[in-house]
Amino acid sequence: MKSNEFLHSRLDAQTVDESAVTIRSDELVAIPDCGHWRPLNGLQKMMLRWESFHPLNAAHLLTLAGQPDVASVRSAIHSAVQWFLPGPVEFSGDGCSFRCLSEQSPQSYIQLDFHTSDQQPPEQFTNALLQTELNRRFPEESSSPFRFHIVTTGANRWYLLIIYRHVIQDSRATTALARCILRHLRGAVPTDAAPPGFARELSTLIPNFDRDGSMGKTLPRVLREICCGCISWRAPRCFAKPDVLVPDTDSELLPLSDVRLTARDFGVTVHDLLLSATHEAIEETVCGSGWRRRIGLYTPVDLRHETIPPVPEASGQILGGYTLRPRRRRGQSFADFVRQMAAETQQIKRSGVYRFYERHLEFMSNIWDCLPRWGNRIAGPGLVPVSALVSNVNLNTFLCDELSSGQLQRYSRYTGTGIMTSMMLGLTTCGNTLEVSSTHHSVLFSHEQAAAIRQRVRYRLLGGRST
Repeated sequence: MKSNEFLHSRLDAQTVDESAVTIRSDELVAIPDCGHWRPLNGLQKMMLRWESFHPLNAAHLLTLAGQPDVASVRSAIHSAVQWFLPGPVEFSGDGCSFRCLSEQSPQSYIQLDFHTSDQQPPEQFTNALLQTELNRRFPEESSSPFRFHIVTTGANRWYLLIIYRHVIQDSRATTALARCILRHLRGAVPTDAAPPGFARELSTLIPNFDRDGSMGKTLPRVLREICCGCISWRAPRCFAKPDVLVPDTDSELLPLSDVRLTARDFGVTVHDLLLSATHEAIEETVCGSGWRRRIGLYTPVDLRHETIPPVPEASGQILGGYTLRPRRRRGQSFADFVRQMAAETQQIKRSGVYRFYERHLEFMSNIWDCLPRWGNRIAGPGLVPVSALVSNVNLNTFLCDELSSGQLQRYSRYTGTGIMTSMMLGLTTCGNTLEVSSTHHSVLFSHEQAAAIRQRVRYRLLGGRST
């Protein structure tokens, strides 16, 4: 299996010779024996703890051509989930490890629901379903980290909604599962591929991964991160209504060629352009133009570029990330700010500072366990203080067959942010278009504010150059 089937999540538009690297079957991670406890990494531990206050789910919404055969869809989902995950998952009492239970029939632990939306527009129906599912907890006891919904319409189109528990799955592994489902539906499942199983520890995959730094080095860096976060802007609670995550489904699709042209004009990557546009949109829409407080943007980093062979498409992998907190000078042009952001990003990549993120969160989970619940409610968000989560994924290589065959028409992603941050903004490349999506807390942003942020980001991605 060639590595271009793995390198689908890209931070930039750099060209990589993906055909030059292959993965042997013995280099993949076999699914461990059922009942074997596996340690959670730092980010997984913190996400499990954040769940005590708010569900931390995420969703992928696929728009597909044709009308599904119910039996075929059910069979494809059951087969794909069993290939990735042989049984339900449970967590240890101390919240530091998890295991996959004994193999069971998929019907006993996989939730799959079918819906028809003939009575209302499909976009309205899927939006309501998305909001419900992002705010609905997975069971405390052992369960599958997935829920599935099939939505059919009067037109020759149907939707596959995959809800996943972020503690166990990341976006990459969920897209791999979605691709496996679509392959089953087309009868194109490879027979020689080994089950992906669970990802190994990042420290065993990434050269010079600094996970076991001494406390003398770790503590100052953690304190520096907290201090920097304390001066970062966070959305204040502005509304008294119940706190729910609100996804948007009104995003227009942007031409991929136009966005790439804009990035080339600025001399940066699409990801740097997205980060800069998001920073500006938050600053101008909700942060205000008075005291220019720092806006912390957390973004995943593509660690696969550091590994030969790449990290397999496995369950349980949560990759690293880094936080940018640039200060835009008063009167600074957007072009200069984009170049400033790009320079800071490249410095972080060269130095490998982002490898510290897992160590940071490992430390934070220990602080969390020492505090009472009321203390975590107050101090919890400050343990990883960022203003927004920014995600950028290019699916064109990974889902090439599904796109070229016309089976896949659109792919949308929505991520719950828990108490970590106020909103998520994602850019998803699928075919010759890009989609800007967002998820926000209802008590922190109004619908109008969230829409204004997305509109400003789209404006900059398409080449808007007003200062």
